[in-house]
Amino acid sequence: MSNHGMTPTPTGSAPLTEQPATGSSRLTYDHALSPIGRGKGWWRGLLFIAFLVVGFFISSMTIGGLGILISTLTGEISQQQLMDAVESGIVPMTPAIFVTNNLALAALLPLAYLGQRMLFGVRPGTISSVTGRFRWAWFRKLALVIVPVFAVYSAGLFLLEPAEVNIDGTAMLMLVFVLLTTPFQAASEEYVARGGFQRAAGSWFASPQLSFIIGTAVSATLFCLAHGAGDWWLIGYYFFFGVIMSVTVKYTGGLESAVLIHAANNVMLFIPSVLTGQLSEGIDRSEGAGGPIMLLPAAFLAIVAAFVIWRAKKEDVETTTAPLVTAKQRKEEAARAAYELYAQQQAQLAQQAAQQPMQTYGDAAGQAYGQAPAQQYGQAPNHGQQQRDSTPPADTNRGRE
Repeated sequence: MSNHGMTPTPTGSAPLTEQPATGSSRLTYDHALSPIGRGKGWWRGLLFIAFLVVGFFISSMTIGGLGILISTLTGEISQQQLMDAVESGIVPMTPAIFVTNNLALAALLPLAYLGQRMLFGVRPGTISSVTGRFRWAWFRKLALVIVPVFAVYSAGLFLLEPAEVNIDGTAMLMLVFVLLTTPFQAASEEYVARGGFQRAAGSWFASPQLSFIIGTAVSATLFCLAHGAGDWWLIGYYFFFGVIMSVTVKYTGGLESAVLIHAANNVMLFIPSVLTGQLSEGIDRSEGAGGPIMLLPAAFLAIVAAFVIWRAKKEDVETTTAPLVTAKQRKEEAARAAYELYAQQQAQLAQQAAQQPMQTYGDAAGQAYGQAPAQQYGQAPNHGQQQRDSTPPADTNRGRE
């Protein structure tokens, strides 16, 4: 019997997301792209950084510029105010400018996913955490503590410098925009700075320590430059903010805590600024806008980060991952698994064929070549029966003659 009709075709198995690894071979979040991006793959990290920087400028000029155009056409900003903004660097914050600025930054979030997938070939979810996904349960646990803490902190700052609250239609619209778009703006900055810049620069080094130091320096520097501060106190604060976020991400294994801290910080500081009308005057980052007072938010940020890291250890949050697998490696693994499955099925079919009894074409089943058919017990041989049948019957008429 031919096996041709039963020959299986190779079929793949589910591709792996990680290579088996244990012990010292496991990597922290900030160092996870190193096996792919160092050596001959150094260009991947460089292009990833360039991709995000170019995306930032394009998004700011298109989406962000749309807000300025709308505000100009509606008369919310005059030509003179625009000229003054160019000289001072302080742009009046209308609702259109505010929301488009946030949307321009939020648009970088999918670019971070896309850039990592194209240049490093790993699954997009690995940019969120070492587990390959955004850990919402961990995020919610932290939010129950972090959000109220930042609310109290913001209220305390307001009481130190109280101002008249003015609630009108514009303020309410701005408040809605703050609540709806600022969390996405903050999340996008973390995905770009810590998920993109940090890991891209860190991918150039095999040493985990050197990878973290260089990656943090590059990430914090670009994060600081993106805010365009002209005051050294503000520059130091933004750089320190970037460093603290990098430390938090490293020791929690993902971006969840950094996204939460960043979003809570921005939202809770914007709310009183909107209600007092200070935000509409623009965000002043020019020389002299900062001062020693910036040490207060820096210290508060360090305390919050320390709490988050302690909580992560207490909750036994995963902070390491096995070496990531590229798309090419996943295809090779799927092809190997398909070949192994095919070979296994062929071996099973060959074993089944070997166990079947040999049979000659045209003979009864179970009968060896040249052997007479089996005879039932008590039955006369067939050849004797055939002999009796061939003897002619006696002529009964002879006795009468």
